[in-house]
Amino acid sequence: MNICAHPALAQALEAELRGGPIPFKRFMALSLYHAEGGYYCQPSPRVGQGGDFKTSPHQSPWFGRMLARQAEEIWSAMGRPASFCVYEFGPGEGWLAHDLLEEIEATCPDTLSGALEYVLIEQSASASDRIRERLSRWMKEAPALPGARLEAPGNFNLPGQFDGLVIAHEYLDALPVHILVQTGEGLAERHVELRDGKLSMCEGPLSDEKLGDWLIDLGIELETGQTAEVCPAAMEWTESVSRNLRLGGALLFDYGFSSRVLYHPSRREGTIRGYRDHALIDDPLENPGETDLTAHVDFTAILRTAEAGGLTLAGFTDQTHFLLGAGISETIEKSGGSGTKAAGERRGAMGLLDPGGLGGAIKVMLLTRGLGDAVFPAFSMKPGDRESLATLRG
Repeated sequence: MNICAHPALAQALEAELRGGPIPFKRFMALSLYHAEGGYYCQPSPRVGQGGDFKTSPHQSPWFGRMLARQAEEIWSAMGRPASFCVYEFGPGEGWLAHDLLEEIEATCPDTLSGALEYVLIEQSASASDRIRERLSRWMKEAPALPGARLEAPGNFNLPGQFDGLVIAHEYLDALPVHILVQTGEGLAERHVELRDGKLSMCEGPLSDEKLGDWLIDLGIELETGQTAEVCPAAMEWTESVSRNLRLGGALLFDYGFSSRVLYHPSRREGTIRGYRDHALIDDPLENPGETDLTAHVDFTAILRTAEAGGLTLAGFTDQTHFLLGAGISETIEKSGGSGTKAAGERRGAMGLLDPGGLGGAIKVMLLTRGLGDAVFPAFSMKPGDRESLATLRG
């Protein structure tokens, strides 16, 4: 039997499947995060030109530069404390951190730079090695510069209470999901089984009785035959942020919609997707450990969990309007510069703003605590997806 290329992952999957079908959530967790054979834990880079997909930090350094300016605004709204901690979840290769730290070092050498500690929460050992190399100058003792350090996550949670900022850039869409399906007899769950030596989907009972209330609580009723993903791990992460963030904000960038839009009958097959070599894979069970798996984020459920924990919604838009509101056009214009590198950076920035690509697909949410009536210009413009904004609260 050869269900995947990595021996350790194959052994782990086969051991669990011997006892019968397993929830897709468990399959996704092993496929992405198995310590040896998981997609994000293997030695080869997963993001960028040589990987399987490209994110905004790989598109242009202007993404990290503009986030640096947003971080400075949040720090200022906090009263410019002497200590400002930024936690980035799932930093991958450290591209975003590099551009953000470089911008703060260049533009805030006597202010935020001295207060900042940047913590990268990454569980892949190989990715951590590449991060250390990319961020080497900030990871050494250098009191005049912002500092950075790596920390392994424990169940996707923060390590303790803090004042500062959480950044989750395309992190929540990679957390393991349950796949639910509405049948004529009620709600069922998609499981993964071994059939004739191959991985296949099958339907079975709910693996957690709480899943039966998930869509009801959101006011959602699926049509018969419709499938949908739900992600308790994303809610657990949001609860962790709510518990630990004493003062500051959480900045979320991800593919997703409001509940009403996400679970609309037009998305009858749900949003679970597989990616490899910058191409969409039809079968998410194909080549576990070698395929990126992702599902769109339910921003309504995120917001409800955050507000229940005492956080406040300070902004919601898409990446195009976030960057325009933050002043990317004016900032690039003022930066001047000429030659091949500057021209390439400008072209990359246009890719960040493309409403038919990353700009429109990525939603941006800012959650805060203790910042009063602070206004953030980056969220002054409405997203192109007006329906998700209008129905964000259900």
